[in-house]
Amino acid sequence: MKKKIVFGLAIFALMFFFGGVYIVTTTQATIYELHRLSQLHRTVALRKDLLLSIKKNQENIILRNRHFEMEEASGGQSMTAIVEKCFVCHTSSPFREQIDSLKMQIRGYRVRTRAVFAADPGSTLSENRTRAALTKGDDLIRKMEGIINMTSANLEKQEKAILKKINERKTLLFIMVTIGPFFAVGLAFFLIRALTRPVNSLLDATRRLKSGDLNHRISGLHDEFGEVAASFNEMAASLKKQMMEMQRTEQLRVCGEMAAGLAHEIRNPLAGMKVSIEVLLSELNIEERDKEVLLKVIEQIRNIELLMKNLLNYARPVAAQPVRFNVNKILEKTIYFIEKHPSFISGDPRKQLIRELDDALPEIVGDPQQLQQVFLNLLLNAADAVPEGGTITVRTVHDRQAKTVAVVLRNTGKGIPTELMEKIFQPFFTTKGKGTGLGLAVSKRIVEEHGGTIEAANNVSGGVAFTVTLPVKADEGGRAA
Repeated sequence: MKKKIVFGLAIFALMFFFGGVYIVTTTQATIYELHRLSQLHRTVALRKDLLLSIKKNQENIILRNRHFEMEEASGGQSMTAIVEKCFVCHTSSPFREQIDSLKMQIRGYRVRTRAVFAADPGSTLSENRTRAALTKGDDLIRKMEGIINMTSANLEKQEKAILKKINERKTLLFIMVTIGPFFAVGLAFFLIRALTRPVNSLLDATRRLKSGDLNHRISGLHDEFGEVAASFNEMAASLKKQMMEMQRTEQLRVCGEMAAGLAHEIRNPLAGMKVSIEVLLSELNIEERDKEVLLKVIEQIRNIELLMKNLLNYARPVAAQPVRFNVNKILEKTIYFIEKHPSFISGDPRKQLIRELDDALPEIVGDPQQLQQVFLNLLLNAADAVPEGGTITVRTVHDRQAKTVAVVLRNTGKGIPTELMEKIFQPFFTTKGKGTGLGLAVSKRIVEEHGGTIEAANNVSGGVAFTVTLPVKADEGGRAA
């Protein structure tokens, strides 16, 4: 769109520039041609004056009196002055040669005229001189009449051509003055339309988006407006996705509340059933086969209780009780418990647990019971994923610049498929046959409530590394814990 605006302004500037240049050049050409036409008229007028002067001199010769002799003298001077004026206008050949010839003839005519007036009237000499002067004058008159006729014809022809050009220029100027504003308005309308059409399209799209039409998309726009339209379409698609996620989140919230209520209502009867069955086992004398059945029932009840407990922890989390503690101590307690767990000690060769704990690790503020639950869950998952003879490495790192403490739990298992890596922290997602899918979701929630992050990544050599990063908060004195 920016290019179109610049192009339109350039057209406006060029239009006014060339229009002004044309008007100036046309005005100058018209003035020059009118000046030339005026000179032609002046030339014709001078030649007519010369002709009249010769005719008047002829009359003086015929009348031959003193009064006209005086006029003859002035007439001769007038003829000479007119020819001299012709010298001013016609300074180049061949006109200069013709004027020289005419000037010589006029001088000869003046000599003959003076000779006529110098002779005695009525004498033979006077009559001969008069006849010669009149003959010379008649020749000059015929010559001047021919020149005047030719000049008048040329003047009329040039005058028509000049007036024709002036009319053409006047018509073209009139067209420019008349059509120019309409062309400017049309170009302005085109530019305004090119600007307002995409703006109206964007405005209509925002109104439809405001009314709830998240499926509307803008198409057909280009340049900068095309980029805005593409951003709008991306925004609409993102809003639609977020709305669907919010609806799903709301549905999950309702389902979570219902599940938490059901879990709470089911847990008490299950506890009563388990206690009743345990009492029966201790007091009744029943066969061994029946005891095994009841023991399996108790085991399943315990599994259901564990599921109910995890569900309640996720749906109705217990409020944290933050205190200042050292993460290494919590890890030591958790590792001690894991090393006694059946899933860790089973198999030959046994699984190994390697400690790489930073002794200079600072204390952090948090709920040690909840964080121990996170580490226990991660270590149990690692123990299940590591094959016999595999290793689990627990490492702590203090980043002084970022003011964080990181706990890295790395195992040598098979790793997690790439397409499942983004789903492992979602509720009820599990790859285990007996898992509930809530362990990592609860761990992620606990870590985020402590202001930290939890991330998972496959190792290059195999296995998975879980990294829990927790902030180190400063105490009231400004010293880092």
